[in-house]
Amino acid sequence: MPENTLTGRVEYRDGSPAPRVVVSTGAVNTVTDDDGRFSLLRQAVEGSFVVLTRPTGFTAAPWWQRTPEDDGEIVFVLDAEPQSLPYTFVHLTDTHMTVQSYLDGQGEGFGLYREGSLPAQLTDFLARLDALAPEAQSIMITGDLVDHGLAEEYEAYVEVLASSPVPTHVIPGNHDHMNGHHGSLVSRNDYLTNTGTPELYERYLGPRWYSFDVAGLHVVALDWHTHELGLDHETQNAWVKADLARLEVGSPYILLFHDQPNFSIVDELPWRPVAAFSGHWHTSRVVEVDGTLHVNSPTSFFASLDYSPPAFRRVTWDGSRITMKTQTLLSVPAPSALTDVSRSTFAASTGTSTDEHVLWQAGLAGAGHRQRVSVQGDVVFAGGQIEDRAAGSVEAFDLATGELLWRTPTSSAVKTTPAPAGDVVLAAEVSGDLTALDARSGEVVWRLPSSDPLRRFAWGAPTVASGMVYLGDQSDLRAVDVATGEVIWRRTDLSPHHNLVNHAAPLIVDELLVMGFWPTPASPIGLDARTGESVWEREPQATDTFFELKRLLIMGTAAFDPATDAVLMPAHGHTTVVDRATGRTRWVQPHEGGFSPATPLVTDLGYVVTVTGRGIRMLDRTTGETLWNADITGDAPFPMASYTKTPHPVIAPPSLVGDEPRPARPGRRDPAVLPGGGRARDDAAGVVDRGRAAAHHGLPGRRAAARRGRRRQRHRALVGGRRGAVRSPSATLQGVVS
Repeated sequence: MPENTLTGRVEYRDGSPAPRVVVSTGAVNTVTDDDGRFSLLRQAVEGSFVVLTRPTGFTAAPWWQRTPEDDGEIVFVLDAEPQSLPYTFVHLTDTHMTVQSYLDGQGEGFGLYREGSLPAQLTDFLARLDALAPEAQSIMITGDLVDHGLAEEYEAYVEVLASSPVPTHVIPGNHDHMNGHHGSLVSRNDYLTNTGTPELYERYLGPRWYSFDVAGLHVVALDWHTHELGLDHETQNAWVKADLARLEVGSPYILLFHDQPNFSIVDELPWRPVAAFSGHWHTSRVVEVDGTLHVNSPTSFFASLDYSPPAFRRVTWDGSRITMKTQTLLSVPAPSALTDVSRSTFAASTGTSTDEHVLWQAGLAGAGHRQRVSVQGDVVFAGGQIEDRAAGSVEAFDLATGELLWRTPTSSAVKTTPAPAGDVVLAAEVSGDLTALDARSGEVVWRLPSSDPLRRFAWGAPTVASGMVYLGDQSDLRAVDVATGEVIWRRTDLSPHHNLVNHAAPLIVDELLVMGFWPTPASPIGLDARTGESVWEREPQATDTFFELKRLLIMGTAAFDPATDAVLMPAHGHTTVVDRATGRTRWVQPHEGGFSPATPLVTDLGYVVTVTGRGIRMLDRTTGETLWNADITGDAPFPMASYTKTPHPVIAPPSLVGDEPRPARPGRRDPAVLPGGGRARDDAAGVVDRGRAAAHHGLPGRRAAARRGRRRQRHRALVGGRRGAVRSPSATLQGVVS
């Protein structure tokens, strides 16, 4: 053999040879001969490992070895592993595990959150796996295993994985390559991401791309981050083509990728996978594109960036297709007022309320989450999400009776409020598709496909004004003719693509469109709503520290105060107020809460803001000074505020009920807190007569419900933990969804 050749053999546990087994290194592979022997050329680049593709029904320990420096023989031993159909695995992602010793030394922490998961959380999950997913035969974790890419984090992770009762398969994410640094760059594909190198991952966990077979299904695992950075994309592309070339064309396989796979890898595949599993976005998003089910899963040990509760997916391969069941991961017992919350926000569930104020209840086709219902005339419109497949719905109900008028299925989840616009109602799907439905029948009037269904994550609701509908994110914002679906203007130059989901809907003030984003663009934008041209000229301050810039990390939809000609924006741990004409900052008020997408409420008495995980607060309109603060407590089944682990009932924006505010009476407590049933509590923080702001923190329910509202002339702010509320002349209508 030439000096640059690696040789070895693959055999079964009984010592007999294992023929036709694939072995690879870097970008090339080979197949063992009838004697189980193989040879491979050494590679100068990306040739650090010799990797076995474990065939169906077998495993190997080890299944990879570091490339020997000498000419010694490499031996792999196959052990039988039961893999029955249907084959179920658990999909976890973005565990972001760190260690207490790191937290103890970091003071206030870095960036936008203090910690991801801790070793005990993952250890506990593995210990409870038989109860959580008794049919699971393996676990697949799609990257960001650790939080900072530190050696001590890897050491703890390896120790935790060793306790797993089933095989675990992991791939790296961008955090795994950080090596303790948090630099950023814009990639070759105009993608804002982290800098990084893979050495520590390889030291502790081995190869970053590989394949194996389970129950007749081929699994391909790749390293998205280094592929996106351009460090080894050509090598990975060559390897995956060589790997799939060993299969019969069209054979079923799934792809494990840290980020939602986009054109840079999908276009390199000889044929499409049946499904792709990813994370990175910290969201729940399921779409089907060109026959592939793209499954982006939420975080499991803290709340996600789309405000999903901690969850995991049980994925089943039956020999011909993939099915799923998404399940919340509860850290505390569910409140007694609720029934089963194990599927809350991911799937429709049944349940009824016996509250005397409920006028009617109507079952929804899918789950609800943060989206409110909308009302036009005597019709209520609701969007729904079905997170176990690529599906959603838009439904119309009679406002007075709750009778279902029509139901239209969609090709992916509708996670935002449908926008009525006269004869049509507009729905944005999570894929970025925009559909106009006949408001009377639900029939499709026109449909505008997503500009990029692989990379568009539509969380912001559409906004209708002057015959146009506005929607999009920081890297693709569009104005569309309501009547025809024609794109009037489009902006793709505001920001590079990134994975940090935007929850802001456009705010239209006369002919000005206002939106804020995070982390880019660094400042809120003001555009001419007619043409899309920039109106505001804000230059970020080069001397601002990261923590100062957090004041402009806008998390949700802005509000407008015509009395002061100001725009209010919910920022990370702040409320920011800017001048409507110029966009210049007037004042910034810090507060607790971190990630908060809730739109501030403008009242004559001041601005009511939601302090996520705490309660509500009234700010002075001119200075931002806190006028009063209402901490709210109550039961909740799971956390929803991003990166939090402790359940709390408050996350939604307040709503105003009544139109005659007046100052508080002396001696009255401010404001009143109404629990989920709407009955005042003896321990409620007080009431401002007519100018009262009442916090209504509900728990996740099951159905759309209309609640009888008292017709008192009061000015009341209702803040719902997970409710959407609108006010009609005779009732407060709340979409209570799980």
